[in-house]
Amino acid sequence: MRPTTRSVLAVFPVLLALGCSRPLTSEALALQYEPPSGVRFTSEEAGPPAVAHFEGGLELRSVPGTALTLETPAEEVFRLAGVPLPGKAVQQARGTLPAGAVARYEFLKGNVRTLVYVLPRPDRFVLITFSASEQDYGPRSSRVERSLSTLKLLR
Repeated sequence: MRPTTRSVLAVFPVLLALGCSRPLTSEALALQYEPPSGVRFTSEEAGPPAVAHFEGGLELRSVPGTALTLETPAEEVFRLAGVPLPGKAVQQARGTLPAGAVARYEFLKGNVRTLVYVLPRPDRFVLITFSASEQDYGPRSSRVERSLSTLKLLR
């Protein structure tokens, strides 16, 4: 029996929903973010610092009470965030997202590469990290970087 056009059209929205991510609105992190398609939000820690965990090595962390500049060394950023430095810095740059000015880093430790964005605010900073094996890093980090255009700060 062949599927009819009607039955295929009825299943199509379900298939779309399975491949899409849902936007996260977090009061604890004071932000809104839509991860890349297929990357699911898994959990949130109220903190401080507040942390949102996503599948596949993506994490957003809001660290209160610390005003940073884009020139703050990565070692100091990670110390203030309470997490270890993810390896040796292999690339760093400054840039801008719709949410504001950012420092961007890439770290390498063994065969794991980590993409890092630091978004300083007057009362806090947002630390975005994404880690993956070097084999998977390129296409997946590009999707994460594109998704950062959806990041909106709520305060």
